Amino acid sequence: MTKDEMVVDLAFETKVLLWSGIVLGSISIGILGYAVVRNWNRWKEWRQQRQSQQQNRADINGNIPQIDADEEIGDLPDGQLCVICLMRRRRSAFIPCGHLVCCQLCAISVEREVSPKCPLCRQAIRNSMRIFEC
Repeated sequence: MTKDEMVVDLAFETKVLLWSGIVLGSISIGILGYAVVRNWNRWKEWRQQRQSQQQNRADINGNIPQIDADEEIGDLPDGQLCVICLMRRRRSAFIPCGHLVCCQLCAISVEREVSPKCPLCRQAIRNSMRIFEC
C-alpha cells in the first residue's frame, strides 16, 4: 500500500467516524431531551395532584358542618354511637349499602377518601345520606 492510498483510506475512515459520531450524538441528545420532557410532565402532574390533595384537606378542615345539639355526647346507648369516633349519634347512612353506622362528620371523612368503603361491610360507597329521626 502506497502512501497516497493510506492517506485516502485514513481520510475515508475519518469521515466515517466523524459522521457516525454526529449521528450517535444527535440520537443521544434526542433521547435525553425526551426523558427530560417526560419527567418534567410527570413532575407537573404530581405537583398538581399534591396541590389538589392539599386543597381537599383544607376543604375538609374548613368546611366541617356544624354539629347539632342532639349529636353531642350524652347518655346514648352504645348501639347508637358512631362506630368510628364513638362520640356522636349515628346520623348518616351510606349509599348503596344503607348501613347507618357513622355520625355526619365521620361519614364525610370516609366519603372523601380515595376509595371510600363502608366501615361495616367494606363495600364501595358513592355517597352518604343524613338520617333524621322524628
